[in-house]
Amino acid sequence: MKNIRLLSLLIVLLLFSNVNAQKYNIKIKVKGVADTVAYLGNYYGSKKYAIDTAKIDSKGNLVFKGDKKLDGGMYIVLFPSRNMAFFELLIGDDQDFSIETDTTEFFQKNLKTKGSVANSEFYKFQKELNGIGKQLHYLQLDLKKHNANKDSADVIKKQLTELGEKREKLLEETANKAKSKTMKTIINLMREVQVPEFDIPETVANKDSVKRIKSYEYYKAHYWDGVDLTDSTILRTPMFEPKLKRYMTQTILQQPDTVIKEGEVLIAKTGGKGQVFRYLVVYMLDYNNSTKLMGMDKVFVEIANKYYLTGKATWADSALLAKVTERATKMAPNLVGNSAPDLQRLESWDHKYYTLYDLKHDYIVIAFWEPHCGHCKKEIPKLHNVYTKLKAEGVDVEVMAIYTQVDREPWEKFIKEKEIDDWLNVYDKYQFTNFRNLYDVYATPTIYILDKDKKIIAKRLGAEQVEKFLLNLDKIKKGEKPLK
Repeated sequence: MKNIRLLSLLIVLLLFSNVNAQKYNIKIKVKGVADTVAYLGNYYGSKKYAIDTAKIDSKGNLVFKGDKKLDGGMYIVLFPSRNMAFFELLIGDDQDFSIETDTTEFFQKNLKTKGSVANSEFYKFQKELNGIGKQLHYLQLDLKKHNANKDSADVIKKQLTELGEKREKLLEETANKAKSKTMKTIINLMREVQVPEFDIPETVANKDSVKRIKSYEYYKAHYWDGVDLTDSTILRTPMFEPKLKRYMTQTILQQPDTVIKEGEVLIAKTGGKGQVFRYLVVYMLDYNNSTKLMGMDKVFVEIANKYYLTGKATWADSALLAKVTERATKMAPNLVGNSAPDLQRLESWDHKYYTLYDLKHDYIVIAFWEPHCGHCKKEIPKLHNVYTKLKAEGVDVEVMAIYTQVDREPWEKFIKEKEIDDWLNVYDKYQFTNFRNLYDVYATPTIYILDKDKKIIAKRLGAEQVEKFLLNLDKIKKGEKPLK
């Protein structure tokens, strides 16, 4: 009797352990698809990743299951045999549920679910939102057709406004009623800031400007309302990355110090740990590579110093840390706004010696180049033409053209052939100045512009950009209207 009871207990324990081992169990039935495979994937930032695969039987049944709970977020079920068509689903606390659909309108139209509050709310919301989206689409097409007719256009614009308000009301009501935390997260990422109408008294000077500033400040202050930056669920949605990018590149001022400040405000909201913390730190480190705006390398240096070089970026291995440290070290001395590192005793092609800080001009252009560089062969003569034009315009500018090699023959030959001997042609004969590291010269040509105090005011420009940049600065200095 005792053995029977023990055996019964072992069977119960075994069954119990098997049930608990299976942490997600998603059963799907698709009418119209059979004898093939489907993939389960998730969003992560701007990318999608496959995490599981399942066979579809002859009746359209498939099951995704695993012994580890899935991280919350928006996932996709992908059908390669159907031209990579897919439908979306939400993963929250309830991870044992079923979905039924068919091939109508790329699997989207007849989605039904059992056992998942998150997906019941999600599919109901999707249908309503898609309905509004279709109406908006057709109205926008109508607006293009009737844009020349003011009366018709005004009617359509009014309808568009009303639909926009209807969409926002749907988002608000769904967020308020949603029982699923994942659903609330999705909606809060989708919502736009509703800026109130500010009533500025007529007595206020520059009333319109004041109103615009107040509207902007309100928009910026409420941009992240409802978004929990400690919850990694936001990363596994297609909404977070575009929202972040819009904020960092379009909402805030594109000036290095502002980008750094606003980026660090967001990073601080993560609590300094977790997946969102890592995502934002990596995003900020890469900010300079994702924009063509000059001076954003300062963002890289600041983020590297604060998070990578202090050990807070715990995900970074020794190889990555070495690369980040090297780049930050080379970028730091030559950031826009810094005093340019001095370069002493550079020998000219006519055997004289020059030091950068001895030059006295309103503007100094430093061009690192060498005659075997294909791009230099085109750009350096262009820069010389720019130099000639600027001098003719009365701009007090000097070019210090620094040859990056030591073999004089090809250098002197190029100078003579291209007739560029009227600016300062120099080189570091014994390679004592460390110019490559001080000015981060990893390619040629590399061009910097300094002001009269030897402060770096521009870097890594092309010849044509040098011309426009300096002409505009000189016109502003003289109180004239700059070029467009």
